[in-house]
Amino acid sequence: MTPYELDMLERARRAEGDRVIQAFLNPPQPPGPEMREADPFSLRQALWQGMARREGTQMADRLVGRPYFAEERPFAIGDFTGGGLIDMVDAGTRYAAGEDMTGNDALAAAFGLAETIPAAAFLGRSMRGVGEVGGAAADTYRVGQRLASPAGYVAPMGRPSNVRMPGGQQFEARPISEIENATIDYLNSRGMDTAPMTQYAPFSEERARLIAAAYDMMPHDPQNPAVRRAYDAMIQETLDQYNALRNSGIDFRFLREGMEDPYAASPALGYRDLVENGRLWVFPTDFGFGTSASFDPSTNPLLTRVGRIGDKADAVANDAFRAVHDAFGHFGPGNPFFRHQGEERAFLEHSRMYSPEARGAMTSETRGQNSWLNFGPFGQQNRTALGADTVFADQKTGLMPAWTTQPTGMPDPDEERMLRGLLDQWINR
Repeated sequence: MTPYELDMLERARRAEGDRVIQAFLNPPQPPGPEMREADPFSLRQALWQGMARREGTQMADRLVGRPYFAEERPFAIGDFTGGGLIDMVDAGTRYAAGEDMTGNDALAAAFGLAETIPAAAFLGRSMRGVGEVGGAAADTYRVGQRLASPAGYVAPMGRPSNVRMPGGQQFEARPISEIENATIDYLNSRGMDTAPMTQYAPFSEERARLIAAAYDMMPHDPQNPAVRRAYDAMIQETLDQYNALRNSGIDFRFLREGMEDPYAASPALGYRDLVENGRLWVFPTDFGFGTSASFDPSTNPLLTRVGRIGDKADAVANDAFRAVHDAFGHFGPGNPFFRHQGEERAFLEHSRMYSPEARGAMTSETRGQNSWLNFGPFGQQNRTALGADTVFADQKTGLMPAWTTQPTGMPDPDEERMLRGLLDQWINR
């Protein structure tokens, strides 16, 4: 037997007696579909009752995602992490039930999963002593579930694989399973394509400049029937998306007067907060909605009161949109990036959740405004500016040309000449 098998046999003997030795030496058949979909706690049973090492590994993969060292050591999860996973399940459940546990069990649990998922290192700071390791083990288990990916998960091409946090730490940017599951459930409920993004189109600054010009030339026309229909559809679908997220347990909270922004050092800290705590702080609309003092956005439909969103009792539709866009566009798909390329990926991820009628309004509110911010008349200074120094686009209510809603669409030659004329004016101003 391998050292792994001997270790697992000894664990089984100590826990359940010699009767399991025969089960180990004469393993049962690999589990059928009903066991593969069983509760994660069946991992302990499967390993202790003598499942083949490969089957135990595959079950662990489904629980916590493919180990980061899997390409080099495809079945090495058992040597330390496999035992840690078993201890983790015990420690986490005993802690949740208020029972006692040993410090060694909890440490093995926390570090076992930390070796399997590097992002679980987020929780290292919470382990301040043996008295708290039970809580750390339970938290680590929750992080493992939040970052679990489907078997065979491959990050889409065209985005960074790691996110840098303040202080220089880098963590793998993985999807958050609770949000991704909400995405799939929502798309299924609408009969929409659930296939995940496998590749983002290369970012085109030239195209972004044309979209910036299209937004600048777009009239503010909130009374236009087509514009109103698009915004009404966007608002309703945004609220439906929020309800899908609320059902997943995400805790949305809005900044309050006098409160320090917990993500001031980097908006990517929202990713960490979601992974650790299942919580996301949102910048409320009444703290900022447009820039120019000469522009009155009061007729924008997104200022419609919609009731409670998160912990905000009197939220407007734009509050709901900020919450769901951060979740479905940025953090959920593993895209915790907020400069122009991250915003473009967020648009591509989130826009696919809107109907064609609503997508035009959603495009104006995201891709249009972001393109104007980064590649419009103040683009050069905005791309390196802090929030207080950024010149934001006016919150106009309107629809840009249809090509702007498409992943790689371009204007026709006549429109392109008109847009380039405006770009030349910006350069020469």
